[in-house]
Amino acid sequence: MKRLLVLALATACLAAFIPQDLDAGVGIKGGFALTKFQMASADPLPFQWANLPSYAAGVYFNIGLGFFSFQPEILYTRTGGKYVMDEDRLEFRFDYLQVPVLLKINVVPAGPIRPFICGGGYGAYLIRAAGVMVVGGASVEEDIRDSFQVFDYGLVGALGLTFKLPGFGLTVEGRYNYGMRNLYVDPLEGESMKNSSMMALVGVSF
Repeated sequence: MKRLLVLALATACLAAFIPQDLDAGVGIKGGFALTKFQMASADPLPFQWANLPSYAAGVYFNIGLGFFSFQPEILYTRTGGKYVMDEDRLEFRFDYLQVPVLLKINVVPAGPIRPFICGGGYGAYLIRAAGVMVVGGASVEEDIRDSFQVFDYGLVGALGLTFKLPGFGLTVEGRYNYGMRNLYVDPLEGESMKNSSMMALVGVSF
């Protein structure tokens, strides 16, 4: 109870120092993703990973003034890759709790249609990692989380449009995530696996 009271008091104090003309809001967003591993090895790779169709969904907070906004987010997203040979396939599916922190430039800060660009970084926590082998229509899944890093981080770039409607805003956005951490726990010399993904997201803000 004491912790809740301290948190409420701190929030109230912070709100008192926020400029009155500051534009602030909260929203939800979700959409489609194509993810793929960026691989490197000292030896030729036995196969190439293809894009894995995936998803992302979560909440975001937008705090801005005019042309600039600060936008932290909390997303649940899946990354990975797949390898297809004839009718068989191998998929790696990594489920993350991802926290992007973005600086948003509102190219047109007023009006019904507001284009924007944004960039920043993300940190992510690996909730689940599974290797799925499908052979002859039969699927076998294995937990592979211990073989990969629990934390990931990388860069984010995006552009989109916000449509200001009565009482809420609708946002459409294209985004690229570039992972910077080697996901292997014990990589061989010259060996690395990194996340990358392209996202098409739709958000509703209040």
